[in-house]
Amino acid sequence: MSSLDGEILRNLSTKIGAPLVLRDFIRKWPMCQWSAEKWCSIFGEKEMPFRCSKRNFVSDEPCWERKCKVKSMTFKNFVSNLDSSDEWMYFDYKYLHQWFSSDSELFKEVSWKDFGYSNKGASDTTLWVGNKGAHTPAHQDTYGFNIVSQVYGKKLWILFPPEAGGLKPTRVPYEESSIYSELNFYCPNNLDVFNGLSGGRMVVLSAGDALLVPRGWWHYVQNVDPLNISLNMWLPHEKDTTTRVSEALIKIFIAQICKDLPQETAKLLLNPNEDDISDTPLAVLFLQLETVANIYLDSRRKARRVKRQKTCEDDKLATTADPEEYDLKMLLEDKANKMEIAPSITASDLIDLLKKNLKENVSTDAVLEDDDVDGSTSTLCLTKAVIDAFSQNNVIELVKQNLFTRLSQSY
Repeated sequence: MSSLDGEILRNLSTKIGAPLVLRDFIRKWPMCQWSAEKWCSIFGEKEMPFRCSKRNFVSDEPCWERKCKVKSMTFKNFVSNLDSSDEWMYFDYKYLHQWFSSDSELFKEVSWKDFGYSNKGASDTTLWVGNKGAHTPAHQDTYGFNIVSQVYGKKLWILFPPEAGGLKPTRVPYEESSIYSELNFYCPNNLDVFNGLSGGRMVVLSAGDALLVPRGWWHYVQNVDPLNISLNMWLPHEKDTTTRVSEALIKIFIAQICKDLPQETAKLLLNPNEDDISDTPLAVLFLQLETVANIYLDSRRKARRVKRQKTCEDDKLATTADPEEYDLKMLLEDKANKMEIAPSITASDLIDLLKKNLKENVSTDAVLEDDDVDGSTSTLCLTKAVIDAFSQNNVIELVKQNLFTRLSQSY
């Protein structure tokens, strides 16, 4: 019998250093047994906006959201076109409470208590619905950590640790809390850029599986089956207070650049959900920065007070072996738990996977238009380079520390 319980998983979710896979962990959730017809009744006649792109999209850079079209259709119509569509379609990153009433069957069924978060439910949950090939570009979430539940179909996850090199991080297109990779993990025009990647992990989730994604881990996600449905929840991390200051500084910088650019050019720098950034008054952006900076400084003062109150006995205990690491090893060895660290993937295996994507989606005699081959940010060479140079972690950390020093002196 499995020895996992909510308390253990809650503890693990905040401490694990690598993606943790929980096979069949949510199999008992009723929605994991729902048929496509049942899901049709759940969604009803809602017109759902699907982000769409041609399956044979080939580019050096990812298929950014700006380059996708949006098509509205009911879930039933979406399912009826699964086999005939030449596009991948994604109803992604949608909060349940914005699409379902609190008395709906789906809303009532969602609960994260099995993971140790009994106070989290549908209101904290985002929904992802797509067909085969629908994907999210490789990126790093700057806030919190992630728990994913796969409820229908199979989904591929490729992950890299926060410190992984070669992923070419960029803030263009800009989205608060997301750092994108310039590498195209779907159908890349050039496979050579993947040769030097190391530290990668890969896992395919099936209905009933769950995944714990630690803070800062890069991830590329792609649907494997014709119909795919998953839920996820982001949870706060203790380091979010300092990260929010970094993000506020970057936001001010990018907002001011966009204010003086033609609207069409500025749009290429932004993810669609950030289109209003150039309209945000500078005073508002500075107020946001002041708020998060004060929160961080307050938390740092509290931490220092706690540290001063530590006893010698506490210090000695802190030097002993971490019991959590030992517990994780025991839990992994217990086969009843059906738990595993996401398996490693070599650069060679990754390239083979990308070749498979290309073979399945791109016909050798297909004629691709220039717009398909060229990435939407490729014309912004200097502007993009300036943004990425200022947003680079070592630069923004230096600015932030100088800011904290001056703010501390003013109090």
